[in-house]
Amino acid sequence: MKSKPTRGRPREYDPQEALAAALGEFRRRGYTATSLDHLSDATKMARPSLYAAFGNKLEIYRQAVRHYSEQSAERRRRALFEEPSLQKGLSDYFDEIIAAYHSNDGEPLGCPVLSVISGEAAADPEIGAELAAAVGKTDALFLKRMTIAADAGDIPPGADVQGFAAMLAALQHSLALRARAGTPRPELLAIAHAHVALVLKAAGHA
Repeated sequence: MKSKPTRGRPREYDPQEALAAALGEFRRRGYTATSLDHLSDATKMARPSLYAAFGNKLEIYRQAVRHYSEQSAERRRRALFEEPSLQKGLSDYFDEIIAAYHSNDGEPLGCPVLSVISGEAAADPEIGAELAAAVGKTDALFLKRMTIAADAGDIPPGADVQGFAAMLAALQHSLALRARAGTPRPELLAIAHAHVALVLKAAGHA
């Protein structure tokens, strides 16, 4: 009697843990300085296994950022769109952003997109497209929120919602840079809350 064929060995890694570890390397070192050996060491996966599981270096980065975004997007969405108070919603959103710009141990890492690939964007069209998409997504997010505020009468209907949205997006970009440079979290929070108050005052927020 023939024995039944044995199944292949199960995967010895957790994809989510591997992507989180890979993103940690990218955030600490930057995209160019992160080698496949660094990623292999961080994920505890051999280079052939990394290729088989996630693809090349750019694909590893893309999937790691996508996983990161999926983990944090819901909290930010609730803060921005479910909080009735526009000022509190924006402040809570930036609180979430600032927390995400640091590791669980408080290490300043900055944004997993702006702080990682901005230096390579001009030289590499694919990376430039990734950066442009991330910036556009942030712009659209704030434009949507400020348009909702104008429609609800929280700010005057004739307010320059696009301009104020751009100011909020610029704040997010500035916080990413400051976080990467090691600005203490309390100082980042103070900057964010003061800037939100100024934008809303300029927008005519009641």
